[in-house]
Amino acid sequence: MLKLTGEEFKKITKIVYDLTGIYLPEEKNTLLSNRLRKRLRELKLSTFADYHTLLLDKKALEEELPHFLSAVTTNETYFFRNKKLWSFIRETWIPEIVARKKSKHLRIWSAASSSGEEAYTMAICLKEHTPSLANWNVRVVASDISNRVLDQARRGIYNDYSLSSTPKAMQTKWFNKTDEGYEVKDSLRKIVNFQFHNLRDSFAKGTYDFVFLRNVLMYFDTPMKIAVMKTVTEALNQGGHLYVGDVDPIRQTPELHEAMTLERCGLNLYTKPAVASVGVGG
Repeated sequence: MLKLTGEEFKKITKIVYDLTGIYLPEEKNTLLSNRLRKRLRELKLSTFADYHTLLLDKKALEEELPHFLSAVTTNETYFFRNKKLWSFIRETWIPEIVARKKSKHLRIWSAASSSGEEAYTMAICLKEHTPSLANWNVRVVASDISNRVLDQARRGIYNDYSLSSTPKAMQTKWFNKTDEGYEVKDSLRKIVNFQFHNLRDSFAKGTYDFVFLRNVLMYFDTPMKIAVMKTVTEALNQGGHLYVGDVDPIRQTPELHEAMTLERCGLNLYTKPAVASVGVGG
């Protein structure tokens, strides 16, 4: 079975890193080989060397990029993933932010949002648990580096697996059942906006009250982790919260932990203090 040679793996993973900041160690060779082998078949290419040559062609890369990024990233997600998180959002964060915010402007960023389940879940929580939401200016911004998954998210049609943790009453309330699956209702679409963004690049500074960055940092090397945390920290309002995934290695990476200016205030939860310090967010 065709497998990337050591040299081919280095060349292709360099392109991955240059484009996305995602670091793939040598032990990912088999996984990457398996995923790219499908692209070779679809493109009718014989070798990984041919595929690498294609990626070096600017015009060809533009067309292949969505497929390439899908092959090297993982987009497994579903609505209400991690029950403890959504219980915290509903029972603690929403009541506190509603009581604290005087401007009645609320902004949430779902970073590396994949196919949109996280962003729409947040929209459902806001709709169901924010008193007088009609009097608030609310926006959930969801971003990803893959235009393919962003298109899927904008389409807003999901299968049984995506809604496997969603109560039946919520499915009926917030989705239209169609021949294709479950379609997000317009009342949710109105407050969610999807856009392309590479996490190594800056985002809207001082804008967001809550940022999701779940199970993303594990794909990056230390310099990229620090760069991403700088982007996220700058995007948060003072007093804003960051929620990371269970496997995100903030405290396990000494350089990143040292550079952090966010304060840990719970399991996987960080907040931006009123006065920023020198470091990642400085």
